[in-house]
Amino acid sequence: MIDHVQDSAYLDVDRHGVLRVPGPLWLGFAVLARYWILVLVVTVSARRSPDAVRLLGEGGYPWAWLVVQLPIVLLMFAGFQRTPTAGRWARIVWPQGRAIIALTALLNLAWTARLLWQSDGWALWPELFLASCVLIDLAIALAVLRDRFFAQLFSEFPAPEDGAKTKEPQA
Repeated sequence: MIDHVQDSAYLDVDRHGVLRVPGPLWLGFAVLARYWILVLVVTVSARRSPDAVRLLGEGGYPWAWLVVQLPIVLLMFAGFQRTPTAGRWARIVWPQGRAIIALTALLNLAWTARLLWQSDGWALWPELFLASCVLIDLAIALAVLRDRFFAQLFSEFPAPEDGAKTKEPQA
């Protein structure tokens, strides 16, 4: 039964003939890039209530953490750009997707471990929530690294259009 479900995933291609990025992977991207999403929500909410910025902690915007999660955000944008007109940057980033996901999960683990180590006292919130997020990150990375479908997905990118800048000139 699992092989039949697995094989049917290979049939879900987009109009450019490459595998479609499944919804659960988009959700995984969002979990891995959670601080970018949090900053976006807080920034939008801060227009109505300046107190919303307190959700980010005492230091304000977590710039270092945003830099740590920047590669997964770039991967998300590359996923949106999987068309024949995509730029060179998306064609370079997308095939590195599995490594970017694994690296982001490990960096999130290291960052969270550092935060928990420096914490004065442990409480169920937010420490347990952060630890749970790290476990989800690691599960996402493990699934993406072990599954043949994701190896195939990240190896596919639509061919560039004729005359596109990303295509090499033919002799």
